[in-house]
Amino acid sequence: MKTSTIFSIFASVFLSSISVVYAAEDVATASNVTDAIISNAEADGIDLFALDPAILNSALSEINSVYGQVEETAATERRRRSLGHLMGRQTPDRTDIIDVHTHAVPDWYKQMVPTTGGNPTPTWTIADHVTFMNNQGINKAIIAVSAPGAGVYPGQKGLTVALARFLNEQVAAYCRLYSGRLGFYAVVPLPYTQEAIAEARYAIQNLGAVGVVLLSNHETYYLGHPNFKPFFQALNGLGGRQIVYVHPNTPYVKSGSQLIEANPTTYPTGNIEFYFETARTLMDLTLTQTIHNFTNIHYVIPHVGGAFPAAIDRILKSAPAIYDSSLQIYSTRFWWDSAGPTYYHQVAGLLGYGIPKSQLLFGTDFPYAPIFTQAGSLAAVKASTLFTAAEKTAIFKGNAANLFGSKLP
Repeated sequence: MKTSTIFSIFASVFLSSISVVYAAEDVATASNVTDAIISNAEADGIDLFALDPAILNSALSEINSVYGQVEETAATERRRRSLGHLMGRQTPDRTDIIDVHTHAVPDWYKQMVPTTGGNPTPTWTIADHVTFMNNQGINKAIIAVSAPGAGVYPGQKGLTVALARFLNEQVAAYCRLYSGRLGFYAVVPLPYTQEAIAEARYAIQNLGAVGVVLLSNHETYYLGHPNFKPFFQALNGLGGRQIVYVHPNTPYVKSGSQLIEANPTTYPTGNIEFYFETARTLMDLTLTQTIHNFTNIHYVIPHVGGAFPAAIDRILKSAPAIYDSSLQIYSTRFWWDSAGPTYYHQVAGLLGYGIPKSQLLFGTDFPYAPIFTQAGSLAAVKASTLFTAAEKTAIFKGNAANLFGSKLP
């Protein structure tokens, strides 16, 4: 379908003029957002119109709507900061937290993915998210699309690639709306390696992504799979520190061309099996020496490692040649986030391996972790007897600042 025809179809969502982020430090003015998105996708050989027209229309409408709110939102943020100084007693006891594990759920994406990990996909808006941040004392957050990410259409490369691009354009728009507070990890269309390389480059170099989010498995392939080696090589080759945020996915097995969920229990996959998915993919990354071979890459590990810490010795004692080097990587290029009820007891297991407290980060898993769980998880970090006050401050903000550096919003 020609671009001129598309413009007539989507005229209702056009803006006459808008600023679009093309690179982390460069803002260019496009005639309209839709034109820019279509043109950039076409330049990368991506057919956005492979997606269902209803989804396409909804996504373009939401992206345009977000860009249309930039000026008004900037003014609101300035007022918020000003009032915060005047009414300090109404703010949380901390207002400087950096949340490295949190999610965006555009409404059009929720329509595609009504359940996640066996649970209903939460209703979410960017306004609700920022309200949550303000109420929790979170100053900055790095957001990502949760599982299944772009993997909504198993075995269909064109749809997967198109969806990855739309998700990145959408989340980049949210970050533009709150440019001083939000950054994002980019979705990539694995298992399609070359397309994933192209999308990672576009998102990092043109949209300003701070890193990429990789799922524990992509269509049954865990992250150490040989097919993914070119992706890690390309990411590593971008130079400087590159950040991979690992997020658990539903486990699958293949039967012919079909993917069958491989949760052997009656419990929701997201409640329990996600922890084991994290362990599986970290084991794979370690035993294939992917983490050893590409040394520019740092990893944000969810839920202080899920089930992985309990299995580290069992895994590495079977590969003694990489025992010490693996623990060294876990202590220097792995960064372990707190998302979930992990600081009641679980974090002690990770510290038992001598992982420095300087590698610990704070995460909320909002909105997938419900509001009613958030206060307890935050309080558990604040009340933990395992950490000094200075170490807690580092968990809340200092360690993330060390990891992301100038990539932070």
